[in-house]
Amino acid sequence: MSVFSRFLTYFDAVARYGSIRRASEELRIAASAIDRQILQGEQFLGTPLFERLPSGMRLTSAGELLAVTARRWIKDFDDIRRQIDDLKGLRQGEVTLLVPEAFSGIFLPPVITRLRVSHPGIVVNIVIQQNAALISALAEGLGDIALVLDPEPVRDLIVRSSFRLPLGIVSTPEHPVAQEKTARFSVCAEYPVIMPSPPLALCRQLALLEAETGIHPSGVASANNVQMLRSLVASGIGIGILSYPDAMDDVQSGRLIFTPLMNASARSLTLALCHDRTRRLSGAVRLVLAEVEKECVRHFGHFS
Repeated sequence: MSVFSRFLTYFDAVARYGSIRRASEELRIAASAIDRQILQGEQFLGTPLFERLPSGMRLTSAGELLAVTARRWIKDFDDIRRQIDDLKGLRQGEVTLLVPEAFSGIFLPPVITRLRVSHPGIVVNIVIQQNAALISALAEGLGDIALVLDPEPVRDLIVRSSFRLPLGIVSTPEHPVAQEKTARFSVCAEYPVIMPSPPLALCRQLALLEAETGIHPSGVASANNVQMLRSLVASGIGIGILSYPDAMDDVQSGRLIFTPLMNASARSLTLALCHDRTRRLSGAVRLVLAEVEKECVRHFGHFS
């Protein structure tokens, strides 16, 4: 970590997590070192930056002011460092890629493998977050690139490319539904169904399908985790309703079959490859961006 950014990086982590211990775990830095930096900063500024409470660390008014500036400084410093690297002609650097949980499996390893061969000096940090938090994390400078499902239009958000991802029935390869090219939601009245439960976004998709068709599947089991839904379907208990990226790993391995739904309300998801307009893209970021886009085309181009 650069000597220029150590204090503000530590300060920002404690401010975001409200705890020196949590900041220590996130940064993989000793808690005592973080605490020492915070105390030195407070001594230098002549004012407390945090209230030290039994429940954790809470920003003072002075700390709130510094937090805004610190996040802007960290973002600007990263941009400057990338520009300096480009001026030096370096084919190296660190790139942070923000992705939703559905893409934490087999999708990204081929990207990293290719980069290790072509540009071994580039380090890619993959950060898994809830989809709803990805755009704000990108805007705050917590990542360079983001894969986002159904992004809302936001100022300064650049969508480099997008791909249509259908909703469908997932089943074992031996199931009758797996033999069809497409399916309708009415099939859920014929077979046992594994139902999604809150907070999964699939619940809203399911409600739209039920409203359109008047069919209310009688679930034999439910889960609020996509991995568990996939495991229950793979065990042969019943069929499930998932988006393609949710089922992608098991579909690629042949463990499950994905059959697209043809109902009008089975709205496709949009996968967007995004970056922030206000940040200058370094050579390393552009290389990773191109590789991720190539992988998206390979997996999802037939859905576009």
